[in-house]
Amino acid sequence: MTWQTILGLALVTGGSTILGSLPVVFHRYLREKQWIWWESFGGGVMVSASVFSLFIPAYQLLADAGSSYLPLFQGVFFGALFIFSMALVIAKLTSNILHQRAFLFVFVMGLHNIPEGLAVGVDVAALGWKASMPLTIAIFIQNLPEGLVSSMSFLISGFSVNKSLMANAVTALIESVSSLIGYKFVATTSLGLPFLLSFAGACMMSVVAREITIKAQSAEAATFSRSGFGVGLAVCAVLDVIL
Repeated sequence: MTWQTILGLALVTGGSTILGSLPVVFHRYLREKQWIWWESFGGGVMVSASVFSLFIPAYQLLADAGSSYLPLFQGVFFGALFIFSMALVIAKLTSNILHQRAFLFVFVMGLHNIPEGLAVGVDVAALGWKASMPLTIAIFIQNLPEGLVSSMSFLISGFSVNKSLMANAVTALIESVSSLIGYKFVATTSLGLPFLLSFAGACMMSVVAREITIKAQSAEAATFSRSGFGVGLAVCAVLDVIL
């Protein structure tokens, strides 16, 4: 793994998360509807990127080799199972939020960022930077509003602006490390690339689906923008065709 690869993965994952958090310095001037739209836009981009940059390449690799499509379905199953397991852990952690709220929030957001980092690392290692460009752009765009929302959540929880930025930087570091692990894993594992690609795609899809479901079934329904999500889907599809 070259230093250019390490720097590129760090900038796409952690760098974008930190960049997105910077507007929290001017949080008094931000409108809630604006970052809600961009957060939903990021979710749409992630879903579209999972299809075009992960599931379809995994299918094509198996089709070209004339192999069984079982690895693809196994990747989807274990990816969804991974996120479901993470959700159970998060649910247990948040039950104690009143006791160690600051620590728990940082840890939960770090868990949330793991599959995103893995997806970038796996895709770049498997397909190269050019072919994985739609996904890396998608993650970069998605991390901008996520960094802002995370920092705003820290701020609301009682953190100062400086501590909110530092706490978000911890989650950014976790995502960067996850991307490096994903990249290295592809280079050393005996598991097939179709499995890893579909696993990463299922992780991303499950994260988005879980968040949308939770918001739709709770008082947070107003924090999801259908127009933002739809535009995100379309933008990533266009990027895939162009790139």
